Amino acid sequence: MTYIKVNNTLYPAKIDGRIADYEWGRRDTKSITLNMTYAEVLALLPDNTPWSIVQKDTVQKISEDGQPMVDASGNPITEEVTSEFDNSEYSMSGVIRDNRVGTVTIKMGKPTEIENILSELESEVN
Repeated sequence: MTYIKVNNTLYPAKIDGRIADYEWGRRDTKSITLNMTYAEVLALLPDNTPWSIVQKDTVQKISEDGQPMVDASGNPITEEVTSEFDNSEYSMSGVIRDNRVGTVTIKMGKPTEIENILSELESEVN
């Protein structure tokens, strides 16, 4: 199962990514679909919100000698494995689309190289 994590809270999500998204200034983007309202996702992911993608999978446990583990009845012994990937570099909150089925999709984008340079120059001046 895939989630996004914001403020240490997990939200079930579907996530798609684009490199050089032509719909938004050729920046890299992630589109996040959530079971929320427009207002809820607007409040959850404003600009510069730290967030990550969390993947939880159930896998068969492996013994120290590398063999799949089974119980006394021969059934696989499983465990939940969690992986987390920081996506805070996708810091720009973009278009929010109401999918009209109880979900909304928000596009989060990375600043472009030019935007990063301009930001650095601005901070040097101030």
